[in-house]
Amino acid sequence: MGRKTVYLDFVEESGGKQQAKMRGIVWRGIGQQILVDLGAEADQILQPGSEVVFSARIQFHEVYGIALHIEKIEIQFMLGELERRKQATIQSLKNVGAFEWNRRIPAPTIPQKIALVGSRGTSGFRDFITRALGHPRRYRIDIKAYQSSVQGLSAAEELVRGIQMAQEHDPDLIILVRGGGGKLDLDAYNDYEVCMAIAQSTVPVWTGIGHESDLVVADLVAHSAWKTPTEVAVAVTECFQSVDLVLDEMTYRIQQCSLQWIADRNHELQHHGKSLKWIGKHALAAHDSELRSIRRLLSMQSPLIAQRYRAQLNEWKFRLTQSSRFATRRGNTELDYMRDRLERVSIQRLASYESLFIQWGRTMQAMHPDNTLRRGFMMLEKDHQVIPRVASLTSGDNLLLKAHDGSLSVTVNEVKTKNVK
Repeated sequence: MGRKTVYLDFVEESGGKQQAKMRGIVWRGIGQQILVDLGAEADQILQPGSEVVFSARIQFHEVYGIALHIEKIEIQFMLGELERRKQATIQSLKNVGAFEWNRRIPAPTIPQKIALVGSRGTSGFRDFITRALGHPRRYRIDIKAYQSSVQGLSAAEELVRGIQMAQEHDPDLIILVRGGGGKLDLDAYNDYEVCMAIAQSTVPVWTGIGHESDLVVADLVAHSAWKTPTEVAVAVTECFQSVDLVLDEMTYRIQQCSLQWIADRNHELQHHGKSLKWIGKHALAAHDSELRSIRRLLSMQSPLIAQRYRAQLNEWKFRLTQSSRFATRRGNTELDYMRDRLERVSIQRLASYESLFIQWGRTMQAMHPDNTLRRGFMMLEKDHQVIPRVASLTSGDNLLLKAHDGSLSVTVNEVKTKNVK
């Protein structure tokens, strides 16, 4: 709009059916003036789904009928409507006490895990990340981004979804950021559902929504609010700086205490060293005197002591002699007993083995082939080999049949076998 004349239709529908229709016209010159009047908020106002209030004049044409010639967009009315909805949201939140819910959650001392809800690629998004991660101390901050539109018809729904998804990953802090914009641009942050999602969050929510003067309702229900994404990032790094200062102070105190403790111990060691030197000299003198006394006593007592030990040695020698003789006699007696026992056992074993050998000899004599033949048995041989099985013979074989009183030569006419299992 602005570069050319715009023709549009105004349609009234009910139940999905068209009830009335009228033509509308925005002439090029008027369109240019409307864009100038709307200024930076023109794109936000003139987008699909937006409600606008405009001034128009009615014109009747003999061919085309009635038409509305739009002359001006009433932005003040739209801003008033936004303010009315904003105040209604604030009142609804006050009625349920939602302004204090998120503030009751303690803020983390060091917010290392941050869930960032906003639109990737925008200046506010980049400003926060650059400032938070670009600190000279290079604090270890884990930032997980959750994409959401920050203006438009779907912005409120996406912001609610982003906040809910962020809570599922249990961050230390949820931060909502957006770059600068007019009142219409920031309308999504006045939405009741968005504000309730912030108030009911189980994680502290910080906001850095770029606005120059008026606060949005999201700032009122959040745990803490800043004007810009950069200020939120500074607040995050200041948490780390505060801990740094405490740690630096504790480190300094520990160093001072350590130095003082070392100095005190050195003083004590010096004192103990002097005391030990004096005590050592005194102890050496006492021991030297004691040794001299012992030496004099030994010089007097040594003959008596030597005589006493000599008598003890003689007594031990006599006892050992008597013990060795007794042990020798007892050992000889035991050896004689064992020798007699071995002789008796050996004779008994030899007699038993001799009887067994005689029995085996008789058995072998009884089983000798000659004795078997004498009992009436005969034995077949083939080529001087005893035949154990009929199956080894064939018809026509010449065999020798031996008996006790002689032998017979026989020839095999037929071989009959049977199955033997």
